[in-house]
Amino acid sequence: MTTERHHRDKARRPISLNSSERISLERTQTGEDIEITVKSGVIRIAANQSKNAEDITLAFTCRADICRFHYPENLELFIEAITDTTYTVGSISKTESDTSDTIMNWIIQLHIMRHEKNLENRLIKFFRLLMTRLGKRTSEGLLLEHTLSHARIAEIVGSTRSTVSRTISNLRKSQQIYIDELKGQIILPVD
Repeated sequence: MTTERHHRDKARRPISLNSSERISLERTQTGEDIEITVKSGVIRIAANQSKNAEDITLAFTCRADICRFHYPENLELFIEAITDTTYTVGSISKTESDTSDTIMNWIIQLHIMRHEKNLENRLIKFFRLLMTRLGKRTSEGLLLEHTLSHARIAEIVGSTRSTVSRTISNLRKSQQIYIDELKGQIILPVD
C-alpha cells in the first residue's frame, strides 16, 4: 500500500516512513540545495513530469550516504521508503567548493547500466550497483538486504515486468544471483 504525504522540514526533525510509503519533496529556496540524511533504512528518490506520467527512479540513498542535490527544474520529486526508514531533510546553501550532486551521480550510473544490450548483463550491473552502494560484502558475496518489485526493476532497467521476471528466474537457475524470498534479500556471488 502506498500512501502520499507532503513535508517541509526546516528544523531537520526526523521523518519516519513505513516500507512503500511516499512523500512529496518540496522545492528549496533559489540558491539552495537539498540534503537528505538517512538515519536508518533505504529510500528511493523519484520524479514525475506530470500528474499522469509514470514516476522515474532517479536515485537511492541509505545511511552510508550524504544525499545532496539541486532540485531539478520541471520535475516533481518524491521520496519512497524501500524499507522502514527514518531520515531528515534540510536546505543548504550552495557552495562553489562542493559541487557534488547525488542525483546526477546516480543518473549517470543508471544511464551506463541501461546501455548494456543484453538484459541479463543489465540486471547484473544494476544489482551490483545497488549492492555496492546500498548493500554490504559478506562471505557469500554482495548482499542487498531488501528487494524491489519486478515492475520497479523493469522501470529502472528499461524493460517489461514479465521479461525481467523471466530473466531473473534464468539468473537464479544459473546461480548468478541468489534470492531469499523469506528474508527479502539478494546475494550476488563475487568471483
